[in-house]
Amino acid sequence: MKIHSHHQKAANFKGFIPESTLKALRKQNTQESVSALNSCLGFNAVLKGAYSVNPDKVARELQDKFHINADFGNNPVFAAFSALTVNIFQKLGFAKPPSILLKDFRGTIYESYLGICATYPCDNSLYRKFHEDFPLRSVIMNRQQNWESIQERMLVLKKQKLLSTSHFLAPFIHEFVHSAHLDNLIKKYGNGSKLMGKFQKEFKNADTISLIKKETGNYASTSPCEMVAEEMTQLIVDSLNPKTILPNEMIFKMQRAKEPFNMDFLIDACWNGDVAKVELFRKRKNRLIDFLKNNAQS
Repeated sequence: MKIHSHHQKAANFKGFIPESTLKALRKQNTQESVSALNSCLGFNAVLKGAYSVNPDKVARELQDKFHINADFGNNPVFAAFSALTVNIFQKLGFAKPPSILLKDFRGTIYESYLGICATYPCDNSLYRKFHEDFPLRSVIMNRQQNWESIQERMLVLKKQKLLSTSHFLAPFIHEFVHSAHLDNLIKKYGNGSKLMGKFQKEFKNADTISLIKKETGNYASTSPCEMVAEEMTQLIVDSLNPKTILPNEMIFKMQRAKEPFNMDFLIDACWNGDVAKVELFRKRKNRLIDFLKNNAQS
């Protein structure tokens, strides 16, 4: 998830979201503020319990139950957030990453990222620092992020219209979606990394960029694979029970704010590896709106 640190000012506090913020969100009483409030309440509850978590024990349980290799860097909060995300993906039936790792990205091209998903068999920048290649589809998160303050940061990024949701688990869910997306491409075509590379090319079509920004957020409008990750992250967050932070059900239909943009058409094409259809949206020159109108019922 390529979210850069200059988008956020220094936090005034770390950890629990204060009552003043909760009160302000209650007062707004909008769909977005209710979602943010639920996340803040869930974050406070999880953070309170996370301090008693044994990271090594969580890592052993993930290995035993799901065959996931985990290195939490002895960070109990990171371990708790990771385990929650694994349980969400398990309940939804999505593929889970083979590894969840907490690494120091300083000295790599990912220094200001919250996290990444290993979508290629090797990564030169990571290899130069760690002298190893990480398993394909691994989720690797940035140790330099203070995960105890992630909720405040997500509120800021959402307010800036950068992301689709302000949920504290969104950085984890986002990278897990990349991993599940790659898993789907590998199962269908074998060389999933090659296809994923095509979907990492930036959008060039101004209509597509504008519409995705309005529907989802600025970051989703950068490339097809990021659009899928952000859209799916929002869908998953919207399915979560605020009290259990587990999905009640997966809701794939979203009310679209703008027409005639058929976002589902693009999401499905990218998720399933249909390069030709995705290119209709990505390229600079095409009659996108007319195409969508003609194919809205297909």
